[in-house]
Amino acid sequence: MQEEMKKIIVSLLAATVLAGFSSCSDDDKTVPSVMIDQNAVTSVAKPGEIVFHWTKPTNPDYYYIKVKYNDPAKGVVVKNASSYADSLVIDGLYAKYGKIDFQFSGVSRDGGETTPFTVSAQAGAVPATVKDAGLGEAITLTGNDLWTDDQESSEGPIKNLVDGNNNSYFHMSWSSPSPFPHYIVVDLKKEVSGVMFNYVCRDHNNKDNPKQITVFGSNEFNQSLDALGSATELTVLSGLPGTKGASYESPHIVSVTPFRYLWLRIDSSTSGSNWVALTKLSVTEVRTTIFDPENAK
Repeated sequence: MQEEMKKIIVSLLAATVLAGFSSCSDDDKTVPSVMIDQNAVTSVAKPGEIVFHWTKPTNPDYYYIKVKYNDPAKGVVVKNASSYADSLVIDGLYAKYGKIDFQFSGVSRDGGETTPFTVSAQAGAVPATVKDAGLGEAITLTGNDLWTDDQESSEGPIKNLVDGNNNSYFHMSWSSPSPFPHYIVVDLKKEVSGVMFNYVCRDHNNKDNPKQITVFGSNEFNQSLDALGSATELTVLSGLPGTKGASYESPHIVSVTPFRYLWLRIDSSTSGSNWVALTKLSVTEVRTTIFDPENAK
């Protein structure tokens, strides 16, 4: 019985000593006294992320800044920034999460931590992405669906591009030339999210072929360049073929924003002249799928 009591007393003493040691150990941790100012913390929303900025103290005694928050998809997340940093990027977020509370605290080398303060911020929207789903149907075009700002008055009307005659051609102005860029606008007669176009250059020794084309899409057009301001640049095609009678097939050009009007801005010619001459132009719709992460469930 006495032996049993001795064991109990020894166990209690050991537990008391350990508890005291643990308590002393916690109390001995250094809590940083020079912390960043909550009022100096600002945030910038970017697509899928938040960038926090703050003014770093002159002589900080924290080892790092700890930022803790609850990610709606991942749960509790902790990010750290060193004492040398004055900013921190929080990524992997969506605007649809709304405002998130971020808890900032300073942590010393031995693990002492200041009382957290909270900054609320919201990420910018992650843009939708569009994927090529293959070629669709060819778009039937007539001369009324084509327009140019640089028609030659003496020959080669633009309607010839779609007349099915291999011997006819469209010619930009050579009798009253003006510097590039010049435009060909195609009315697709419906909104699409992707196209592929093909052209054939005039079979002529001058080799007045496009050298570079910038492609735009718009939903407005009034038979002038006024609507160009609302057009979206889709791609730039350079290094185009320079041989006479050359044919060219564009890559599949896709856009998150659907468009009805296809703008081909001719930026330069392979001949060095201020005009180009083409025999054929055709356009085929490209099927697309669009993923919008902000509205996905």
